[in-house]
Amino acid sequence: MNAFLLTGIQIVAVLGISPFTVGLVRMFKARLQGRHGASPFLPYITIATLLKKQMVISKSTSWVFKIVPFVVLGSTIFLVCVLPLVVFGGMFASLGHFIIIAGVLALGAVFLVMGGLESASAFGGMGASREMTLASLVEPAVITTFATFAVVTGAFTIDAMFQGAHILTSPALVPAVAALIMIALAENARYPVDNPATHLELTMVHEAMVLEYSGPYLALLEYASAIKLTIFSLLVANVLFPLTLASNLSAAAIAIALGFVVVKIVIVSFSLALLESVIAKMRFYRMHEFLTIAFFIALSGLVFALMSISL
Repeated sequence: MNAFLLTGIQIVAVLGISPFTVGLVRMFKARLQGRHGASPFLPYITIATLLKKQMVISKSTSWVFKIVPFVVLGSTIFLVCVLPLVVFGGMFASLGHFIIIAGVLALGAVFLVMGGLESASAFGGMGASREMTLASLVEPAVITTFATFAVVTGAFTIDAMFQGAHILTSPALVPAVAALIMIALAENARYPVDNPATHLELTMVHEAMVLEYSGPYLALLEYASAIKLTIFSLLVANVLFPLTLASNLSAAAIAIALGFVVVKIVIVSFSLALLESVIAKMRFYRMHEFLTIAFFIALSGLVFALMSISL
C-alpha cells in the first residue's frame, strides 16, 4: 500500500507540474532576451484550448496516425511510474531496468516517426528521417550512461541506482552525468540539437512530425513533450541531489520532496533557458558530432568505473 501511494503522489506531482515546466523555460528565456514573456501557466490554457478544438485529419492517414498520440503519451506516463522523480520505492520501480527505459524512449520516438510519415507530407517525412538519425545515435549513449551507473552502484533499476549513486561517491559518475545532460537536450529537442519554437523547414525535427496533428491529438503530444522535459529535468537534478526524494509516506518527507521538486524545476528551467540564450542551434549535419561526443563521454565513465572495480 505504501508503494502504491508513493507512486500515486509522484504521478500526480509530475503530471501536474509538467506544463508549468515548459512555461517556466519560455518565461525565463523571454526575460533573458529582454522581453516580458507570457505567464508560465499559459501551457495549461493552451492544452485545454486544444482539447476543445476540432481535429483535421488527412485522408492519407490510417489507424496508426490516430494511436500515435496515445502511445507517445503512454510511454512518458510509464516513465513517470517507474523512475525515481519525486519518491524512492514506488510500486513499479522494479520495472525501471535501464534497458527497459532505453526501449521505452525508443518506442515513443518510433511511433512519433510513424505519425510523421502517415500524413504523407514533405515536412513529416523530413522530420521522421532526421528523428531516426538522431535516435540511432542517442540510444547507444543512453544505454552506456545508465550502464555506468549500474557498474558503480551494482544495481540495474534506475530507482536502485539513484539510491546508491551520488556524484561525490565515484569520479566515474562525473562523465556519466555530463552525458546524461547532453542526452536530455537531444531527447527533448532542445538547443543545440533542435529548436522547439520554430517552423522553419531547414531546422525542424520534432515540430515537423507533429505538424499535421491538431485538436486533442496535438494536445496529447504537447502534454507528452512537457512530461518528458520534466522527467529529464528531475532525473538530472536527482543524480546530483538524491537525498531530496521521499522514501516513506510521512507528511514531512512528502512535503519536503514536493518542495524540492519545485525548486529543482525552477533551477533546471532557468539553466536551460540560459543555455538556449547563449548558444546557437547546431547544423543538422553536425549533430552526429554532438551525440558521438555524448556517447564517448559516457563510455569513458563506464571504462573508468570498470577499471576502478578491477583495481
